[in-house]
Amino acid sequence: MINTGKYENRMKPKVLRPILVKALILLFVLPGMSQKGMEDGSKYGKGQDSINCIKNLSLYREFYKHNNYKDAIIPWRKVFSECPASSERMYVEGVNMYRNFIEAAPNDERTRGLIDTLMLIYDRRAEYFDGRGNILGRKAIDLLRYRRDDIDAVEEAYGYLKESIELEKKESRDAVLITFVSASITLNMAGKIDDNQSIEDYFMATEVVDQLLGSSSRWKEAKAVIDENILKSGLLTCEALNKYFQPQYEANKNDREFLQNVITFYTVSGCDREDLYVSAAEKMYELDPGPESAHNLAILFISKNDYRKAIRYLKEACMGENIETETKAEWFYELAVVSSANGDYCDAINYARQATNLKSDYGKAYVLLGDVFIASRDNLGEDFEKRTAFWAAADKYAKAASVDPDVANEAYQKLNDYKSQYPDNEEVFFRDLKDGDSYLVGGCINEYTTVRSRE
Repeated sequence: MINTGKYENRMKPKVLRPILVKALILLFVLPGMSQKGMEDGSKYGKGQDSINCIKNLSLYREFYKHNNYKDAIIPWRKVFSECPASSERMYVEGVNMYRNFIEAAPNDERTRGLIDTLMLIYDRRAEYFDGRGNILGRKAIDLLRYRRDDIDAVEEAYGYLKESIELEKKESRDAVLITFVSASITLNMAGKIDDNQSIEDYFMATEVVDQLLGSSSRWKEAKAVIDENILKSGLLTCEALNKYFQPQYEANKNDREFLQNVITFYTVSGCDREDLYVSAAEKMYELDPGPESAHNLAILFISKNDYRKAIRYLKEACMGENIETETKAEWFYELAVVSSANGDYCDAINYARQATNLKSDYGKAYVLLGDVFIASRDNLGEDFEKRTAFWAAADKYAKAASVDPDVANEAYQKLNDYKSQYPDNEEVFFRDLKDGDSYLVGGCINEYTTVRSRE
């Protein structure tokens, strides 16, 4: 017998009277209605049991409609105990009433008993009606609603939530998925489950959410909450991710979904310099090559000072199709910078020129050209020829200052600093040259400039 205690929620006589009249009218029609129950063994039972079930169903619902849970619970208990298969709605409304009782309960001891009964309602509903996954999810959320500070209750609810998601899959409610991940994190912090299990639970939930992202904005919100919770938990350390993904890598390295999980998790956790992340990124590019992914890989290798690989992937990115002109110019500039850092000055000159060809006002690329001209001067021959690189560089600095105000100060500074490196008057005269003459600087610079002597 379910006991609800005393609750003050009495109805006014003028409201109660029509309810009782309806109940009395039922007594005259029940014999005819109950006959069907006796003949076919319906969900209401047989004979007098059928009459009592129908009477109590009707009576509790009349009280329930007016929020008179104190009087509704008495006939409701009889339906619950004597004809549990009579109505699924009876369980839903029973949950609502018991939530109300719990929140109004005067003490902890009383509350514990009411919560136990609430859990029993869910169990009985699952016993007599379909939808176990949905019922378990709701049961777990209510259990955590009232016993969130009890770690044993959290562990129990976690089990219900996991089974619910396994059964419901894409039919799972967003609240169930969010609560499942939160419960997993709580159990992890309490030492009940390890990091691998919590990361696995996160994947289980997000796999469902990701399939539903386009169907409603609430799924985008759910994903944001789940991601925020797992990141705040601190579970996604580089060490934990390595421990979780490393044993799976060899068997799954050709699985795009697995690789994308590795890339995503290592990126959001700030672990994108880990060896496993690098391996996954390269493998993903191998399976699904493209200019954007090649560029991302190049940036990764730049951060690791692996210029050889960075150059390789930047070249592939720059050669890609359907890239916006400005983007390609930026990529060629990056390729020039990395090539220069790697000591490949002639290549750097070529790439920087391609950047300026694509974007004529690209001040940074002109400054870089000037710098690389100077860096490549050892290839020009004698001291005089080496100094001519500063003339060619001066042209690029002047061009940069004229087309891009953002680099003007830097360009003018370099112009002034490098004047002291020009050949002196005697050297110029000895070469049968004079200031203002045209001069072809050799090597991979291979560009005409103007003679300037050092004063």
